[in-house]
Amino acid sequence: MATLTNHKELIVKDLEELPPELIQEVIDFIEFLKVRRMKKTGVDYESLLLQQESLSRIWKAESEDLYEL
Repeated sequence: MATLTNHKELIVKDLEELPPELIQEVIDFIEFLKVRRMKKTGVDYESLLLQQESLSRIWKAESEDLYEL
């Protein structure tokens, strides 16, 4: 039985062989799988997207560097 590490290595190897336009399709499919899993578990995906968008503004802010407090 393959381990998680083996699966990841296989996925990375396969990704490296794909042309760029197919890589975007893989990314889209992964997002689809995440949404489907969230719906099954009752997680509100739209709320998570809003939170992620709000937090990304904070994380990407160049005016604040937490390491230089």
